[in-house]
Amino acid sequence: MADRSPNTGARSEEILAAAGIVVSDEGKARARRRLDEARERWTTELDAQAREQLGLPARAA
Repeated sequence: MADRSPNTGARSEEILAAAGIVVSDEGKARARRRLDEARERWTTELDAQAREQLGLPARAA
């Protein structure tokens, strides 16, 4: 998984603000928790199934 970039969040907030969407600190924390939970549930088996469904080559071990 790629490392989080500190600049990515700032740019995302600018894009959302331009669309009239305000992002709160609470909302960002909630989104981070949900992403962390999803990462914890993701397994190599799920990755293989998704790649097969999308027609992508298997990853090298």
